[in-house]
Amino acid sequence: MIRPMVRTLLTCLALTAAPAAAQSSATLRAVDVYRSAHLDHVKAEALYGAKLKEYVLLRNSKRPISDAKAEEIRRAIEADVRKRPGVAFAALRIVEYFTSVDHAMYATFDIVDEAERGRMAFAPAPARKTPDPLGLLATWKQYSELGSALSRQGRMTVDRPECPGFYCLWGAATPELAALQNKLVDGVPKKLKELREVLTQEADGEKRAAALYVLSYAKAGEQVVEDSLRALKDPDGRVRSAALQILSDVANQRKELRIDLDRVLPALDDPLGEVRTKVMGLLVSMSDDEAQRAKLLGAAPRLVELLKLRQPESSDLAFTVLGLV
Repeated sequence: MIRPMVRTLLTCLALTAAPAAAQSSATLRAVDVYRSAHLDHVKAEALYGAKLKEYVLLRNSKRPISDAKAEEIRRAIEADVRKRPGVAFAALRIVEYFTSVDHAMYATFDIVDEAERGRMAFAPAPARKTPDPLGLLATWKQYSELGSALSRQGRMTVDRPECPGFYCLWGAATPELAALQNKLVDGVPKKLKELREVLTQEADGEKRAAALYVLSYAKAGEQVVEDSLRALKDPDGRVRSAALQILSDVANQRKELRIDLDRVLPALDDPLGEVRTKVMGLLVSMSDDEAQRAKLLGAAPRLVELLKLRQPESSDLAFTVLGLV
């Protein structure tokens, strides 16, 4: 069971990227670079600081046309970094972080140098178009979006609900959510083979991620864990993020199921910051696993690098994991 302090921290971190409509205008608080020999945060601020400030000003106006222009700026900066010599991959993520007294934005450049392409040693991208078995992917989308809408309206509890699957999102908090959840519980055991075909062969990464969430309603926990561990090699970050979300719930609620840390820890160096954050969330859930403590301690150097980032989403979790292990 996650300690109350850690659960509170994870809840707070989950809110950092939410809209801050009730807060004052945001300030660009920091620019981070993870991790490149060709660009550091000082150089990134010098090259792109003015454009990043323009991005923040546009976002602060809170108008659709301004948001669209801000996204154009973000994409242009990202594209420019990708063209720099020695850079194999670059992504720019700008996260809002706010409290009752503060509203800030943090820009993080996620970079993979040509010399470190091994960080992107993912499976080949699938190319097929697969059918939606019993409409289960559509059911998951409805379930996820309905719960999110209710949550934004303040109609969902912050406590973890009870769920029949190995990953718990909204539970059966309303009759509508209960009906959708029941469709998943009833349908998944009938379509395991077809759902795994979506997971491994579907060209659309969003559908592969949905298939993984849907498969968390299977009855065999060991297979849910294995599906999720294999998905850490998926070339789409949405699928890797889904896998880590499921594994975190398993680690916290189903202690009888073993998660092989040797297959998880490489993702601490994932090209995408949102994936690295979810790895740290999983490590929080596994911090009391004495059998794997040596492996957790072995991850300390990478966690120290993540601790150096000024974005709270990364540094706070890295600090928490290091403190726990």
